[in-house]
Amino acid sequence: MDMSMTLREAVVLSLPDARVVVDHFHVVQHVGKALTKVVQRVCHTPPGESGTQRTPPSVPASPGGVSPGRATAAGGSGGVAFPDIALAWHHKETLRTWYATATPSNAQATFHTWLAQVERTGPPEVITALTALRTWEREIVAFFTFRISNGYVEGTNNRTKALMRQGYGYRNRHHLRWRILTNTA
Repeated sequence: MDMSMTLREAVVLSLPDARVVVDHFHVVQHVGKALTKVVQRVCHTPPGESGTQRTPPSVPASPGGVSPGRATAAGGSGGVAFPDIALAWHHKETLRTWYATATPSNAQATFHTWLAQVERTGPPEVITALTALRTWEREIVAFFTFRISNGYVEGTNNRTKALMRQGYGYRNRHHLRWRILTNTA
């Protein structure tokens, strides 16, 4: 599920024995939105003012085998010109690597390590995003026990909505329904 308190409360109320799992896509998307806020702040800050001059102690090589060329594209000059962008991008990619490499036995400990690292070195926008991740920690870590995702359902819903927008001029709703069923199956 996505990180919606209302949805979580409804599921817990309706299915008290169910274990709620937050889809990993939504967690990475949440941190990605914080990265977007960092980019917006840095791009709207005049040169020489705070926002573009903060340099972290060091921005380590990106995990997951991402080339320095992509790091340069994300952070400009390898992170020297825009250290906050490079650092926020690095934290997002580290989270993605955590999802790829953590196991049920070490997921919680390594998640806490990542949270501490972001708290220590992250830009303010990413640090603010940690509040939601701490609120949903149990459900985030539960992903490693069940390894389930609602990506297929969300993709089907997205495709259905696109077909409905394209079929705005259908005079016969049965034809629109047939098209949706044949294109999303």
